[in-house]
Parts: sequence; C-alpha cells; structure tokens
Amino acid sequence: MYNPLPYLPEKFQKIIQTLKKKEVHSKIIFFTLGLLSTLWFLFRVIPKPSRAAYPCMQATAPYMAGFVLWLSSLFSSAFFLVKFRRSLHTHKYLYAALFFLLFASGIFINASLFPNKYIFANTSNYQKAEWNNTQRMIGLKGNMTTNFDEVAIVKSTEENASDLLFNEIEAMVREAVEMAGGIHGVINNGDYVVLKPNLVTLPPTPTPDYVEVSGMATDWRVVKAVAKMVREINPDGKIYIIESSAATTTWETFNYYNYSLENIPEVDLIVALEDTCGAYENYNDPLLDKIFLEDTIRLYPDEEKPNLSPEFYIAKIYNDADVVISIPVLKNHQDAVITGGVKNVAIGMAPTSIYGMSETLFGKWTKIDHSWENLNKWLHDFYLCKPVDFVVVDGLQGFDHGPVGVDELTMEEMQHNMRLIIAGKQALSVDAVCGNIMSLDPSFANYMVYLDKEEYEVGTIDARFIRINGVKIPEVREVFPHITEVATNAIYNDYTPPAIEVSFPIIQDHTIAFNLQSDEDLNKVELEVNGVLLDQVCIADFASITFEVEDELLPIKDVKLIGYDKFYNQTEKTFENLGYNELEMPAKLKQNFPNPFSETTNISFTLEKPNLVRLYITDAQGKTLETLIDAKLKTGNHQYQWGSNIQSGIYFLSLEIEGAQITKKMIKQ
Repeated sequence: MYNPLPYLPEKFQKIIQTLKKKEVHSKIIFFTLGLLSTLWFLFRVIPKPSRAAYPCMQATAPYMAGFVLWLSSLFSSAFFLVKFRRSLHTHKYLYAALFFLLFASGIFINASLFPNKYIFANTSNYQKAEWNNTQRMIGLKGNMTTNFDEVAIVKSTEENASDLLFNEIEAMVREAVEMAGGIHGVINNGDYVVLKPNLVTLPPTPTPDYVEVSGMATDWRVVKAVAKMVREINPDGKIYIIESSAATTTWETFNYYNYSLENIPEVDLIVALEDTCGAYENYNDPLLDKIFLEDTIRLYPDEEKPNLSPEFYIAKIYNDADVVISIPVLKNHQDAVITGGVKNVAIGMAPTSIYGMSETLFGKWTKIDHSWENLNKWLHDFYLCKPVDFVVVDGLQGFDHGPVGVDELTMEEMQHNMRLIIAGKQALSVDAVCGNIMSLDPSFANYMVYLDKEEYEVGTIDARFIRINGVKIPEVREVFPHITEVATNAIYNDYTPPAIEVSFPIIQDHTIAFNLQSDEDLNKVELEVNGVLLDQVCIADFASITFEVEDELLPIKDVKLIGYDKFYNQTEKTFENLGYNELEMPAKLKQNFPNPFSETTNISFTLEKPNLVRLYITDAQGKTLETLIDAKLKTGNHQYQWGSNIQSGIYFLSLEIEGAQITKKMIKQ
C-alpha cells in the first residue's frame, strides 16, 4: 500500500503526529488533514501549476481528493434527503425512491471514505524484491567470461559544471559514446531516431540560472551533441526529440530549457507527446499502438490500468522509431530509487491521452499507480514494450531528492557538481552504474531487479558483468540523499576495497596465471597487460586464475591485476619488468620431456653466458614445491630430472634470470 505521509510538508506531518499521540479520533485527523491538503493545493498549485509535480503536492493529492469527495457526498446526501422527504410529502413516490437511492449512495461513499486509510498507514512496509544473481553463471564454462556490458564514464577537468561550454560538453559526449562501443552499429543511414531527454518539470523558481546544468532536467547541449553524432551517421533519416513533461505542458519546459530547432538544428522535429497521441481516453485512436506482453512477463495489475485490460498503449510516433536514445539526468527518485535510461522512457513515453490526469493535466500519477510496489512493476512492463538502443546520461549536474526536489531545500542544496557524462548500450547496466555513482545499491530498485533477466537482453545490475571504461566509480562517487524511506534504504556506505594477496605471476607462452587469496567481498578480477585491459573477466573461483594474452601484447612486461567488490571498490596489484621475449633472453628453457609424464620428466635449459639462475617448480595454487637450483652457473646446457613421488596434476616449471622469468606447464598423469 502506498503511503504518502513521508512526502507531506513537514508542518503537516507534525500536526498529524501530534493528533495521533493525543489519541484524537481518526475522523478528526481525516478532516484536519483533508482540509489542510485542499488549502495547501489551492495556495500552491493554482498560482503555479508546475508545482503539481512536487512530491509534497503528489502526497497531498489523495488526501485532498478523499476530503473533497467526502465533503461532496456529505452535502449531496443532505440535499437528496431533503428532496426525498419533499417527494414523500407530495406523494411523488417514484421520485422519492430515486432520491432515497441517491441519498443512500452518498451515505455509502461518505462512510467508505471515513477515516482515510492513509492516516495510520505503516511507513515501513517497503519490500525489497529478491534478486537472482546466479542466473548468468548457469552454463558458464570455467571461471572466466568475455560477455559483459561496457559503460563509459567521462569527467570534465573544469571545476564547475556551470563553466562548461558546448564544445567541451560535445567532446565529453563523443568520448563517452565511443568508449561505450559507439553508435555506428546502432544507427544506419535512413533510420528514424528518437532522442528522449528528461524534462519532468520547471524548477521551483524558473530563473535563467537553471536553464542549463540544473540537474533537474537534461541540458539541451547534451542532446545537441548526441544529435550531431546521430546526424553524421544518419544524414538522410529523421531525428525527433520527443518528451512528455509532468506538471506543465511540455512546450513550457521545452521553451524554458532552450529546446528549439534554432538551438538544435540537427533534428527535424521537436515533439510534445501530448500533441501526438490522440484524443483523451480514446483507446482506439489511430495515433496509438497496443502492446501485449506475455502473462508470464507482465507484472503491473490489469485492474490498475485505466483500460482494465492486459494491453499497454504507446504512441505511434514513438513506437515507430528504428532507434531510441534515452538521455536522462543523474538523479535519484523518491519511489523508484534511481532515475535513469529506463525510467526516463518507461514513465515519460506513456501517452498522456491514456495515462494523463486529464486533457489539460499531463501528470501520470493518478492513472499510473505511483506506489513503490506498482510503480516498479509498471516501469518493468512499459520499458519492455519498447527498450531503448543507447543511453547517454547528462551527469554534468547531479540532483538529489528527485525527481523534482523538496520545498525545504534550495536547488543549490540538492545539486551535485559532478561534471560527468555516462554512456552505454544497455540501459539497465548504465542505470546500475549511475546508482553506484550516487551511492545507491541497484538491488534496492525493484524495477531494476525485475528487469535483470538474461533473456530480456536489456542489461544487468550485476557488477561482474559490467565493465567501466574511463573514470572509475570510486573517483566520482557521492551520496545522494532523500527524505523517503525507500530511497534512503538504498544508500550504502561500503567504500572499503576487497583484500587480496597475489602470488608472483606465472607466464607461459600466451598465458599468465595467478594464485589469489582474498576476502569474501571479491566479486571479479580484471587484468591489464602492457597497459591494455584484456577482454576477459574472472568472476568465480579466484584461487587460481589464468588469462590468455594475444600476440600483439607479447612480450608480457608489465601487469596490473584489479580486483573489485560489488560496489566497484577496487584493489590493484602491479608487477613491472616481468621479463623479455624468450628470443631475447640470455637463456633458453626447453619444454620438459616427456610431457605429460607418468613417473619422472627431464628438464633442460641453456645459458649463453655465466649467470645467476633460479629454477623452481610450483603447483597450480602457486605454492613452491621444490627449488632445483639457485646458484650461479656456467655457460652451456644444464639438465635435471624431476617428478618422483608426486601426485597427478598440473605443475609449473619456472626459470628466473636477470630479473626475467620463463615458465613452462608440466602435466603429471
């Protein structure tokens, strides 16, 4: 059950708590709260309709609606009672029966609304969805994977987001998009491309100070930079910007935030969704498409939909797009926890003609249940109706207490001077990274847990299958607070990197192996060879790890092993000057013979000149079993025999000379 109490103005909450402590009857509390809510709504929203999107106004709406309906039923019941008595007195029995029926209906409505169920609602009934973080491990061969999503984070060197110029923003967007894999494989020339910014509403005080880098809405310059990149690939196709604001008309937000064809000539059209999704509550309007999700996928209750049936409605102008690029801002959310590439379209692109409050009020919080439980189910369902193809997050200015802030704080108090652009192909993975940047655990965002299914192919919240390119999360992470319990519970304070002990790397031909000891926080391990990050990630069984190295990275000289926990806290272990190409070394270590061997095997190596040599054997865990020689030897060939009284298994023969190392793999049968 949705509990709006936490979002009410602080003074309202204090009044309610005082009345409850004094054990005042619930009817008096209902009357007091309903009257206050109605007066508050009239005082705040009538002069400035954009305030209807504020959390406190959304919270007062059910109290006000219940109070107005209760008051209307009370007066109408009294009116019909008088009419009933007069009809009886004048012997108009048919009219009397009708008025009595209307009177009884009014009494029933009055009684059902009194007291309001929200007054004594439990504020701690949020239930975190269970996350299955083992599904991607099924069928995995070994402990390595090359299947991961790439998410890029780029940070400006400017000290303040407000100082950023368009050419700097464009350079950041281009760098982030390319580091995330680029859009050349996403867009083809001739495609119809939709760019979806997040322009939820106007700031509380819509002065020129918040037109750009407000944090509340997507900066038009980020959208322009994306549009330029799209147009370069797609000179003959259509590019539309489509948005649907919550409290004001979308054109009011477009105009305030400088969204115009003059500023963004790369696009063909800027579209307010309410102008292109048909007549209000016309379910058969030709401007709409119906989308059906399988019963096994659909989560949002059909009885909560305005159509009371399984289908979802989507505007054709959006549904017909070949490519959708979601361009949200970096902010948290009072009920959904994280606002990002998913939520930006899953609420924003719901057609106002079906899901809007009325023909003139386009907010969707009455037609789409915004309680934390059903809102998360809606986000899951509607997003799957049309997943996006790429995400570019405007993180220039972060924003807490989202989506629209709270009255008690100024815009500046809710802003975070992040100077970031985040990008990726899989929206769920990008949103998970954004959550961690805000110190929010994505597993507390139920819609993200619901969407994290491999068969959906929309990304993951599992850090093991997400690679960060560019700036690392610990370098930019901040805490984004909120007044709501749901969002607050998601904040984590675990910034301690995993503890790792690593053996000296064992290099053989195209492989490099490590033996690790770590704490239970270790979540994945990556390896950088000669400054290049390998396309392999170890995600399990960390005790023994072997990476394959491509020819172009040989010889292996410098290695950096990076271990992460689930919050991207990282520990690095570096090994430098590991060795030379074997052809350049002053020694030649031959492969043992026979190999595999059953009893003993012969080992031989040749020195080009007298040298200090260490020849030793380790097991698969990196433990040194025997040192065959550790002395200065003369030039020439040297031979040894080894293998008696050992168990079957894999062993490594290593020759160290002049700070370099050669390793061969041996197998005892």
